[in-house]
Amino acid sequence: MNIDPETLRFSIGLLISAGAFVYTWIATRDKDNSQHIDAVEKTLGKRIAEHGAQLGVMMKDVDVMKETLKHIPSADEFSELRGQVMALKATQEAVQREVGAVRASLTRIEDFLLSGGHK
Repeated sequence: MNIDPETLRFSIGLLISAGAFVYTWIATRDKDNSQHIDAVEKTLGKRIAEHGAQLGVMMKDVDVMKETLKHIPSADEFSELRGQVMALKATQEAVQREVGAVRASLTRIEDFLLSGGHK
């Protein structure tokens, strides 16, 4: 089989052009993919940083709440406090009765002294 040199040159040129086209298509596509991946990574990085900051704030809030909850009295302590408040109320009422009696006595003494010791 005899191949004409002109046909051979044309065929080789056609193969080189086709190869260059395929290479360019793959390289361009790879470059587009790389740019897209970089954009996604950049956006994802920003989002992660934003959520990380929010998570940090939330964790601080949780720590503050835990610390606050440590100082809140338990149900047993509330019951004890209620009993103490009721005891203070009873004591206050007793003191008020005593003060009323002392006030009445003082009023009688004052009246006696103002009348010149005569009644």
